[in-house]
Amino acid sequence: MSSELDLSRLAELQDLLGTQLSEIVATLLNELGRALQDIDAALAGRDLDAVALGAHAARNSALMIDAQPFLARLGDLESCARRLDVTSALAAQQRVTEAWPPLRRSLELAVAGDG
Repeated sequence: MSSELDLSRLAELQDLLGTQLSEIVATLLNELGRALQDIDAALAGRDLDAVALGAHAARNSALMIDAQPFLARLGDLESCARRLDVTSALAAQQRVTEAWPPLRRSLELAVAGDG
């Protein structure tokens, strides 16, 4: 199991949905990427309600694959945004941004290993 995600969850999703692993991963990458862009834009505009919504949306996608520590970092960002704490939200966003490339890479490797 990758430390970034639970690979068995991907296999379970594949069986449950009857969908190719590459399609599942593409959907997750798209959802997470879009949510992270939304978070960045919302934080730039200091719209903490939108930051919380974006973090929550990203958590929903990350929960599908038990993507730790990404989930924890998104949870922290969502909490900071809900508390209307801009300074802490900016720091939490940085931690989410740092956690995204390893998770994305783990997802990409899962697809590469499946083919």
